Amino acid sequence: MSFLELQVPVQVAIITASIGAITLFLNTLLGKLNLTSQKQRRYIDTISKERIEWLNKIRDSFVEYTMLMSELTLLVTLYDLDEVTVEDEKGKEHFDKLLQLESIKQKIYLLLNPKEDYSKKLSVLFNQVSNLLTEYISKSVDDDYKELNNLSANIHFIQQVILKAEWKRIVIEIEKGRKLDSKEVSKIFQEVAEHIDKERNEKLFPKNS
Repeated sequence: MSFLELQVPVQVAIITASIGAITLFLNTLLGKLNLTSQKQRRYIDTISKERIEWLNKIRDSFVEYTMLMSELTLLVTLYDLDEVTVEDEKGKEHFDKLLQLESIKQKIYLLLNPKEDYSKKLSVLFNQVSNLLTEYISKSVDDDYKELNNLSANIHFIQQVILKAEWKRIVIEIEKGRKLDSKEVSKIFQEVAEHIDKERNEKLFPKNS
């Protein structure tokens, strides 16, 4: 017996039951999708909040480092430190600031991802600055401060790249509703770096050119 041969009340009952089953299925499916979407949104909101807090810490640490490095640069260019000791006023100030610079540098290391190219380069530049500032204790500065100024410019560039790229990363992750993979992150860094100073970026990262 086909459906059309059934009595009308039976047909109505079957249709009603079918509609009810379909409605229940769709509601269940939509409920699961909404739940998944809400969980994903909560996850992204939590990650974004943590990333913003983390980015603010990095920015504050960068400011600390830059200010202290500027003070040390001024100190070594204005005063002859090749004969000072920790007992001299200027010598003590220089040594104290070097220790502070090292402390801030270590804090930045802990905040950054050591696997990312720009973090690696920043680490190298930090060490070069520390070595150079330490050398000024035992020799006169002469024209070497130009090297220090160049290191400072490179550090400032990479700091800008990290801050702007990480912020762009946060915005895109919020829009996409997921974490970006390493290739997507690298692409963001490269685009931001080229936008800020393409020539300097090519000198610091020739393999990416």
